Amino acid sequence: MRTVIAAVFTVLMAALVALHPIQDRLTRQPDLRQIARVIEQKEWGLRENPQRLASFTRLAAKDIRTAAEPMPYWRYFGIAASLIASVHNPHTVIWPDMQERDYLPVAFYWASDGLVTVPMAGSPKGVELGDKVLAIGGKTPAALARGLGRYVPGSGYNVRFATCRFLLLSARYSLEWLGVVNRNGRVPITLQDAQGHVEHLSLPFVDWSNYGVREQHASVEFVNRFIAPPGVPITNTPFGWKVVSGRYGVFWLRDFNKIAAVDNGIARFLNAVARRHIPNIVIDVQQDPGGYSSISEAFIQPLQEPQYRSCHVYVLTDWGSFSASVILAENLVLFDNATVVGQPTGEDLEVNGEENFHTPDGTIFYQVAVDPPTDAMGYEAKALRPSIPVPLTVEDIQHGVNAISDWLPTLRPKTW
Repeated sequence: MRTVIAAVFTVLMAALVALHPIQDRLTRQPDLRQIARVIEQKEWGLRENPQRLASFTRLAAKDIRTAAEPMPYWRYFGIAASLIASVHNPHTVIWPDMQERDYLPVAFYWASDGLVTVPMAGSPKGVELGDKVLAIGGKTPAALARGLGRYVPGSGYNVRFATCRFLLLSARYSLEWLGVVNRNGRVPITLQDAQGHVEHLSLPFVDWSNYGVREQHASVEFVNRFIAPPGVPITNTPFGWKVVSGRYGVFWLRDFNKIAAVDNGIARFLNAVARRHIPNIVIDVQQDPGGYSSISEAFIQPLQEPQYRSCHVYVLTDWGSFSASVILAENLVLFDNATVVGQPTGEDLEVNGEENFHTPDGTIFYQVAVDPPTDAMGYEAKALRPSIPVPLTVEDIQHGVNAISDWLPTLRPKTW
């Protein structure tokens, strides 16, 4: 009798597992119609260019016809993401609801020369901070980046930015679309630790309603350890500053949030620099995804005043510097008194407005930004490359080396 009950239970469980992909195979035409309609109405670059609009309309019609057939969620993601990416606007993104999907119990971070792991609460044993990812589902990080690059607009640094910001390399829908999930529903992953030891794991997906919170805590710990200038807890608050007498003053900004406290903080920082005759001003926008570009005026306008003209400005960037933070760096360089230091950035398009909406079933969030196709100078918006490269490598992360910490002490007093 027990054998019969066990057999029936096994069959029922197998049936439930088989039903999951059937439930996921929905007709997605309403979603795609809504995406296409919003983009056509709101996207500046399309409305001002009839040829681009016609091309987008043809692609949207083709995708909508394809979505008439029930399809798994991962295939719909590929269609929707490619439609959005066809606009070539790095601010226009697809952001699935964090509460509705399964994720790997580990986050990832792109170093300048590879991909490393960022464990979080609940990550499996054997995954350490900074483990180099050799392969996910048999694909190297370079191959994964190429795959994601077909659906993420802009430069290769935008792929890195979007991959980590929107958890694309932890989300089940994305990994299924990339073809790295095996028949057992697990993801084979090959890691190499700091001692060169290689380990092969098979990671399951987890249903964590607070995955985004867990990932954020892990990212804060990581950034504080490897990105922060010495003695500066950059992510405990959205901004801050400190002055090293005779060498430099550093102001860090992790979000261009339009609040009075930021303007006041910048003013206090610059007053301290002038009062103490600090020769070097360091503005740190590493991992700053942007926000209100008007915040940059709080830096740019004062720095043109006489008391700061003898100072040299250094702007610290990496691939997580995006949008308004890149505009700030670009504008400071135009005034011929700034040097960009660090890693190349994401794109620098300035947003004139945005439209946020959910799909009809409420499971997917979209953000459509209204951008011109060029920057304020009339050029195609590209990643900003530093004139003083200071990369953060996989080896740095594995050995606990803060690359910027090593670079900042090189700033010496000027010879007056």
